[in-house]
Amino acid sequence: MSKNVFEKYPKVTISFLLLLLGIASLFMIEFLARGFGLGNVVIYDSHPVYGYRLHPNQQVARQANKPIQINNLGLRAQADWDITETQNKILFVGDSVTYGGSYINNTELFSFLAVRNLPGYQSGNAGVNGWGVLNVHALIKEMHFLPADIYVSVFPEGDFYRGLMRIGGQPFWTRAPRSALEELAHYFLYKVQLTQTPPVLFYTLNEDEKFQIADHAAYYLKSYDNYLKNAGKKHLIYISPSRSELLHDSENDQLVQKALEKHELQVVYLREKLNTQSAKEINALFHDEIHLSEQGHQQWAQLIEEDLKKLIS
Repeated sequence: MSKNVFEKYPKVTISFLLLLLGIASLFMIEFLARGFGLGNVVIYDSHPVYGYRLHPNQQVARQANKPIQINNLGLRAQADWDITETQNKILFVGDSVTYGGSYINNTELFSFLAVRNLPGYQSGNAGVNGWGVLNVHALIKEMHFLPADIYVSVFPEGDFYRGLMRIGGQPFWTRAPRSALEELAHYFLYKVQLTQTPPVLFYTLNEDEKFQIADHAAYYLKSYDNYLKNAGKKHLIYISPSRSELLHDSENDQLVQKALEKHELQVVYLREKLNTQSAKEINALFHDEIHLSEQGHQQWAQLIEEDLKKLIS
């Protein structure tokens, strides 16, 4: 009895079956990864002056029922903005705390909630993942980005040590990945890169070095603040606490506070506006160490809304 082709070439047959199994596995992983929102990313534009920010005109849903809507000016906002019509518009700026992340939709952000009860006012959110104080200064002052009459800046203390952040070396995209697997591979390589070239950790620096960095940021924050006020804009500045700061009732960062005082900046530490809370209540405000939960966004909005009402009255 003659052998069939598979019996004649067993090694080729096994190799072919393994190839088919590998392809099927890749399709399965791609399918599962898509189910977790991978491959559907927020796109950023890289820029030599302000580093990077959200690409305009996007609608992305990394999680079901959590759409991220980006308008024509690269803001998380429910509608497009005419940059020449600034009246009754409030722009929130900052880092990922302000941006909110993919687990929060536009209408759950503190930037939206703090304005919804102010008749006639619109809010826009220009927060960007990974930004520091210098990025905000560069966008608003250096690029003359003035689409609103009221500005609300929200910075965790760590933002004063970041310098001007660039998109290179970060897990962000300037184009859409061709597949969920490409995004997964990109993130894996990013984590490997961090083991080889970790970011500068400001808390490893000595006190003089840390103050020099914080003072540099405070100088540019003052420049940005003066620019807005000279342009006839109103400006509120907040320092957003971390979960650990509230849980352990630790002191404010003394170097950041010293730099802010040196440059005579009027800022509001949100922790000082919070009522005394239990550990359970504090944990409920946070999604992780620094980013806010839906409840946290509601709390921050309530605190900021009080100041906005005073500002516009």
